Amino acid sequence: MRRELRPCMRSKDSPERTGPAALGALITELAARVRPEPYDLRPGGTGRKRLAEDVGMSIWAVGRMLRGETLPRVENVYALARVLGADEEQLLDTAGYRQGANRTKRPKEPVLSIANPLTPEAIADGLGITHPFVRKMLISSITEAMRLQREADQHHGGDPGETAVAR
Repeated sequence: MRRELRPCMRSKDSPERTGPAALGALITELAARVRPEPYDLRPGGTGRKRLAEDVGMSIWAVGRMLRGETLPRVENVYALARVLGADEEQLLDTAGYRQGANRTKRPKEPVLSIANPLTPEAIADGLGITHPFVRKMLISSITEAMRLQREADQHHGGDPGETAVAR
C-alpha cells in the first residue's frame, strides 16, 4: 500500500532539499507515521534496530543515514520505500540519486557527441555523484588526469602511437 508523501517542512536556514541530510529527515518523518506501529527512532528506542532488520541494513548504516551522514545503497532505498509505505521515486529524488522530473526519460546509456563534449562535471553527473566533497574530488582528479595527458601528448610530439609509461 503506497501513500502520497507530503514534503518535509524545512526552515529558511536549511536550503538542502536533496542529499543525505534531506533523506535522513524524510525517513525519520516517514518512520514516525508508519501504521500500525511507528518506528521509534529516538536514542534508546528499538525503532532503529527494527528498521535495520526490516530493510536489511546494519543498525550503524541506519544511524548514519538518519543523521544525514551517508546515503543508503539504491537497493536499500527501494526497501525503505516498501517498509515505510513510501513512494520510491520521492526517496530517490530526495537522496539525489535522480535529478529533475525528466530523469526517467533519459536514455539508459549516455550518448556522446561532438556537440556535447564530455566534461568532468558531466562525468560526475553521469555517475550520479552528488555529495559535494566526493564530487569535488572526482572533478579535481579528472581535471588533473586531463592535464597530465596533455603534457604527455606534447612531450611525445602528439604522436598517438607513442604512449607514456612510467618505468
